[in-house]
Amino acid sequence: MKEVRLKFENCEFANLDEMAATLLNEANERIVLIDLGEIENTREERNYVKFRLMHLERSFRGEIYEGYRSIYNSLWSQLYRLEHQGNDSNPYLKNLLERLRSAVF
Repeated sequence: MKEVRLKFENCEFANLDEMAATLLNEANERIVLIDLGEIENTREERNYVKFRLMHLERSFRGEIYEGYRSIYNSLWSQLYRLEHQGNDSNPYLKNLLERLRSAVF
C-alpha cells in the first residue's frame, strides 16, 4: 500500500479525502479572490495555489484519483490563465525577449 502524507503546513488530516478536499478548496478560493480583484495577481499569490496542487499530487504519488481529477486539472488551467494575465514573468525569458526586440535584423 502506498504511504501518503497527511500533513500540509500546520494542518494534519484524518485521511487523504479530507486533505484533498481542503487543499482543492483553498486553491479554488484563492483563484476566485484573484479573479474578483480582492487580492493581486502576483507570483506569491499564485504560488499559494501551486504549492497546494503540487502537494496534493505528491500525496497521491502522481496519480490524482478520478473523483478529484477534473477539479485538479481545472485549477491548474485557471492557474496558467492567471500566470499569463500577470504582469511579472520569468526574469530569464524577460531578458531574452528584450534582447530579441533590440536586435537589428
